Amino acid sequence: MKYLFLTFFMFSSVLISAQQLTLKKGIVTDSLIVANASNETFSIYLPTSYTTEKTWPIIVIFDSEGRGKIVTQLFKKIGEEQGYIIAASNNVSKDLDLLKNVEIGDRLIETVQAYFSIDKNSIYTTGSNEGAEAAMAVSAIRTDIKGVMAIGDFWINSEFLKKDKGYAFVGMIDYKDPDYYRLSDISNYISKIEYPSRIYLFTSAKEYPSADLIYSGISEFTLQRLKSDSTVNVISAQKLFEQDLRIAENLRRKLSFYEAYEFLDLMSQKFPVEGSQDIIREMQKEIKKNKIYRSQRRNFARAITTENFKKSEFSYYLADDLAQINFENLGYWNQQIKELEENKSSENIAEARMGYRLQGYLQNMAQLSLVQFEEQGSSIDLLVFTAVLQTIFDKENPKGYFKVISLSASDGDYETALLYLEDLLKTGYDNLDALYTVPGTLDLKLSPEYNKIIKKYLGRSKFYNLNLEEN
Repeated sequence: MKYLFLTFFMFSSVLISAQQLTLKKGIVTDSLIVANASNETFSIYLPTSYTTEKTWPIIVIFDSEGRGKIVTQLFKKIGEEQGYIIAASNNVSKDLDLLKNVEIGDRLIETVQAYFSIDKNSIYTTGSNEGAEAAMAVSAIRTDIKGVMAIGDFWINSEFLKKDKGYAFVGMIDYKDPDYYRLSDISNYISKIEYPSRIYLFTSAKEYPSADLIYSGISEFTLQRLKSDSTVNVISAQKLFEQDLRIAENLRRKLSFYEAYEFLDLMSQKFPVEGSQDIIREMQKEIKKNKIYRSQRRNFARAITTENFKKSEFSYYLADDLAQINFENLGYWNQQIKELEENKSSENIAEARMGYRLQGYLQNMAQLSLVQFEEQGSSIDLLVFTAVLQTIFDKENPKGYFKVISLSASDGDYETALLYLEDLLKTGYDNLDALYTVPGTLDLKLSPEYNKIIKKYLGRSKFYNLNLEEN
């Protein structure tokens, strides 16, 4: 059938409405209304072979920007070739808290189960950033989620993870992302309670990895289905294997020999069949002969050793400096960031990625520490010191500067507040209105000194609009 005719029923405790919709299979349909939530919509993709005569697995996508139609298009090939219905919310948002996003996701899953012929034993969730957190959180409260693919961010609560639940987990993260450390911890924990778990690394300037890598990640779930259900015949394990081989070959052609070798290692765990193992070993054998590979391997080995040492060192020294509120050690941290910035600009890829991860690690540590100290009602000195560290670790981020200005002004230390106001403006910050809404600066922002600094960098100020040559 070229067209699929469906009658959609929305239920609360009784039938409340019915609407006739005509959906075309093989294309993305947007703006379908979520049951019991008329202000929420979703996109859907039905494979061309979709029929109500059997039940179908489904991938439910939680995009952090609520771009349902766009991400459904991204997963369209997966739906068609691997045999999934694809549904994506238009309402999940990075601006909402986790609970609200989870509620939106839960309503969407209930809706698609009511509207379509869904295999309740094959429901999978995925998402990026805040959407990834929602995808994992939904899996924690529902017992029918069989797999989660989290991209760029992660959420876990061990109290919700039960050994007998056993969903499969796929984590995807950029090589440069400092959350790689946290993802590794999460993956190791999940593996210990006997959940299938795999980590995919990628390089991308975009929020999502390549379509090919997403295809490979979802194939983890398809392979699980092929193993457990002999009636699944949409795609073969051999086809999935060949698709992954193309990824490895493309990496090799781009001279990313080390990454190609590592991806083949992942494949050896993913496809344990002997014939597949022979092909993988042969490709790895050829790669190992290459001089570029051997050079890349040495670079990565050195970078990993250095990174592990520095991460431990940073963790120890930062905890000690926070405990001592050691302003005298700020010079040390400035020097470390200078070195990491040099690492980031290195032509050695392994060294550059190490620099990004370690600097991000320090940024996350300072940010989380400040939140924790504020919740504990810590001393003003500790809060200021932690905020100053934020400005060192992330010089272009205005949050640390604003926090120092706010805390210092509230404590009557106008000199420090003005110093960090100027440091902020030196970074190129130009939001005039925001500079006059910093908490705790009521007196300061009305002062000539505050306005003179702002006018010096922005050309104007709200108050005391004096000429720069005036005293």
